[in-house]
Parts: sequence; structure tokens; C-alpha cells
Amino acid sequence: MGNSILLVYKSKTGFTKKYVDWIDEVISCQKVPFDQINNVDINNYGIIIYGAGMHAGRIQGLKEFKNKVLNLAGKKIVVFATGGAPYTEEIISTIKTDNFSANELNKISFFYFQSGINYDKMRFLDKTIMKTYNRILEFKNDKSDIEDGTNKAISRTYDHSSRENIKPMIDYLNKISN
Repeated sequence: MGNSILLVYKSKTGFTKKYVDWIDEVISCQKVPFDQINNVDINNYGIIIYGAGMHAGRIQGLKEFKNKVLNLAGKKIVVFATGGAPYTEEIISTIKTDNFSANELNKISFFYFQSGINYDKMRFLDKTIMKTYNRILEFKNDKSDIEDGTNKAISRTYDHSSRENIKPMIDYLNKISN
């Protein structure tokens, strides 16, 4: 019971769920959608993982998750986010700064897994916002390299998910669960 693993997740377009399933194939854990977390006694787990997609620079549902687990004594907390942006140190640093305080990062291990964009599974409002932003970038003169790359990246559905992306987190979990 001491180092058993609970994997809580929120997946709107399917990318996070894909990663959850890959993680579940490699490590022994109980997985539960975030909206069912109240049906589980989180005190029975030594390691609690939360995974969710990025939306407008924020990890979906993270604030509510932190409210539930950050004050639990003796728990190892791991958070992963999925998003369409590539894995770069600059992007990881920005995600950490926008989603965690320095104190929280002392208590939480964070991982990022590149995924993609799925317009077919997006809510209408999210799809409209993305398409509008894409059009603004498309017609902007003197785009920076980042704006040009973003414009191309959000123009259509794509999937850059890879099983290989979970390896650093799996290695970390193997290290802390022994």
C-alpha cells in the first residue's frame, strides 16, 4: 500500500488518455478520471500522478487537483501535461512558471509529453478560438519564427504522441517506488 500508484487524469481530446493507457501498460497503478476522484480513497496511495492536457497555457484541472493533494503528508506527487507544442526547455520552463509556484515545484515532479491537436474532438468554442488565432497569425505581416511555427502547427489536426515520451517519467517512478 505504501508506494501503490494512483493515476488521475483529465482528457478532453484523447491525447492524455492515450498516454495514461501507455503508462498503465508499463507500471502497476489504479487509473481514475478526475471527475471520479471522490470515489477513491487517495490516502491508500503513496504516489499520486495527475495528467491533463494544456489549454491556453494552463494544465486543465491542475488547481483543483493541487487543492486535493498538496497538503497530504508523505505522498509523492507527479504531474504530467500533454500539449501540441514541441518539447523544448523554453516551453517546459514556461509551463512550470505558469502552473506552479516555486514551493509547489519542490513537492511536485513535472513531466511534459508532446501530443497534438484534434479539432474533431474539441468543443465548438475552443475550436473557434484556435481557428481565429490561426487566421490572425496567417495574415500578420513580419511574423516571428515562433508565430510562423505556431501558425503552421495549429492549422490542422495532428498527433505527435509517442510511447518514447513517457520513458523519463517511468524511470523516475521506478526509482521512487522502490
